[in-house]
Order: sequence, then structure tokens, then C-alpha cells
Amino acid sequence: MQTNIDQNIKDIQNKIKLACEAINKSPDEITLIAVSKKKEHFMIESALENGIYNFGENYAQELQEKVSKIHSDNIIWHFIGPIQSNKVKIIARNADWVHTLYREKIIRKLNAECEEIQKKINACIQINISSEETKSGCSPHEVIEIAKLMKSMKNINLQGIMALPKLTENKSKRKEMMDSILKCSLDLQDFLPEARSISLGTTSDFEDAIMNGSTMVRIGESIFGKRV
Repeated sequence: MQTNIDQNIKDIQNKIKLACEAINKSPDEITLIAVSKKKEHFMIESALENGIYNFGENYAQELQEKVSKIHSDNIIWHFIGPIQSNKVKIIARNADWVHTLYREKIIRKLNAECEEIQKKINACIQINISSEETKSGCSPHEVIEIAKLMKSMKNINLQGIMALPKLTENKSKRKEMMDSILKCSLDLQDFLPEARSISLGTTSDFEDAIMNGSTMVRIGESIFGKRV
């Protein structure tokens, strides 16, 4: 298993490098987040040994359990799942990044929980770019209002946006969605120049995402294999 993860990481890094070369961008500008939900601790440790330090978790209690068992000064935990109000405290105490903020109640609660433990947390606004009923996130026209709220929160560092565009084989529709995401990012940067992160791209579309402005890609299956 370790050898597979080692080779899988090399393959992904090579694909990231090629995508970056196509747009004259340095691969160092791309953060590879290994989506480790439902994965065993030894698999995460194997990825760590192979130079992966950013890990994405979808469930608060699973994140808490892994943080308590996997000890590394270099590891950075990203919470990338929907946030339930009663799980905010766990997320505040265990995550370094939260990618899925858009609800005022959750934003205020996260800030309060971080304030209590004297911690600042990095965050992205989640945008439902395809207006899908099955996906969370705000609409593009709500981004700046949410950004204003988050900027007023002393314990939340707004770093950018996150999106999960609808998967489609239609290249022009895919490009249209990617262009919309990039526009949201540029609009946000007009308001808050340092909020340059774009969390976009998964196993199925990360190369496309990089070539359309993504700075953070979230990849699970291509690193750890299919979930059993």
C-alpha cells in the first residue's frame, strides 16, 4: 500500500507540474490537499512520509480522532465538508482551514469558538456555482456580503473561495463554470486583495481547475485508491 501511495503521489505531482507548465505557473503555487476521509491512519502517515502535509476531512468527529492519533508538526488539516452547528467547536479546535463557510450563524459561531481558544483559522467562502440543490454554498452575488461579515471576525482569516462545480463532459459548460468561479475570486480580491486562494478541483477535474486559476486541489481517490 505504501508503494502505491508513493507512486500515486508522484503521478499526481507530475500532472500538476504539466498543468502548471501549460499556463507558465510554478507548481509551488498549487497546494495539494489529500482528501483522507474514511482512510486509515497508516495511509495518512504514508502520504506524510512522501511529502504531503495538507489533508482534507469531511466529518468533524473523524477529524478530531485523526488529529489525536497522528502527530506531526508539519501537518495541516482542512475541513472540507458541510458544517453542522453542533460540530463547530470540534472543527475550531482541530482544523487549520475551513473551506465551507457561507452561513452567518456558522461563521459567527466559528469565530466565537476560535476566540475562546485564542486561535485564528483560515477560511474560504463556499460558492454553489452551479446552483445545485444537492450542494451547499452561497450564490456568486452573495460573496462580497459574506466576505464583509468574515472580515469583521477577528479570529477568521478569509483566504479565498471554494467551489464544487457540476461535473460535465461538455467542455464549453465546464469552461463557463470555471470562468464564473475565477470572476468570483477576482471580485473578492477587489474587496480583499490577500484573499487569493481558489479551492477548486478534485480527482476528476484538477488539471482543468489549475489551468483555470485554482490554487488548491482536493484529491482523494487518485492518492489513496477507491473507498471500499
